[in-house]
Amino acid sequence: MPYQLTSRQQSDYAQRGFLAPVRLFSTSQARQLRSELEAFENRFGENSSVKPTDLHLLQGWAWRVVNDPRIVNPLTDLLGPDLLLWSTQWFIKEPGDEMHVSLHQDANYWGLEPHDIATVWIALSNAGLETGPMTFIPGSHQGKLYKHDNTYEKNNLLSRGQTITEELDLNSAETVPLRAGEMSIHHVRLIHGSGPNLTGDRRIGMVLRYCASHVYQTKGPDTAVLVTGEDRFNHFKLLPEPKIDFGTAETSRHRDAVEKLHRIIHTD
Repeated sequence: MPYQLTSRQQSDYAQRGFLAPVRLFSTSQARQLRSELEAFENRFGENSSVKPTDLHLLQGWAWRVVNDPRIVNPLTDLLGPDLLLWSTQWFIKEPGDEMHVSLHQDANYWGLEPHDIATVWIALSNAGLETGPMTFIPGSHQGKLYKHDNTYEKNNLLSRGQTITEELDLNSAETVPLRAGEMSIHHVRLIHGSGPNLTGDRRIGMVLRYCASHVYQTKGPDTAVLVTGEDRFNHFKLLPEPKIDFGTAETSRHRDAVEKLHRIIHTD
């Protein structure tokens, strides 16, 4: 099967908690995906009730990305043959907007158990050192879950400004720049964050969150998409491919899924 990870890559992920950079799309393909996102933004505007969260439920191009074998196949090497997509999100830093992401662990507030979960971060624009690329603390996924404070910082891209309160040893921290079309994969327990964008271009990250099918949600009803294999556990309401972009049924399913996700993320 093509697009599988090597044994070395699988070992590195197990030990370090992340893989990066991994070439996914060509520069021109990344540019096309960026144009799709920006067409959505131009259509709905910043203050619209229709958000790009879980855009795979609304538009065919996003559905094709989350089901792309160049992403799905490597994830099955890490999480097993039965794979769900839990959600998609966007981390966008506009030029000079001072937005950052504080050091945190996603497992602390997603409500998903057990932690057989990985995030794919796709750069749709160059994410060089001056754009505030992600910084990881290698191996931290093997340690404890740290206490987080909800800071609600204005310039924090996280929903509640979740920040680890304990002092961390940052000597081993690695900042990982990506070029447009490259991706990183990181474990749900890995400590990570990112700084502000100091360039004149947007820094656009498309974020896909995958889990093994036996993972369940502890915070209430939730949705997912089966991307490969089978779901023998029925922990999530499985949602179908959008047949019509922005169709009535698609818009209803999208709204319900985003509301559920918002409730989960904001519940301690």
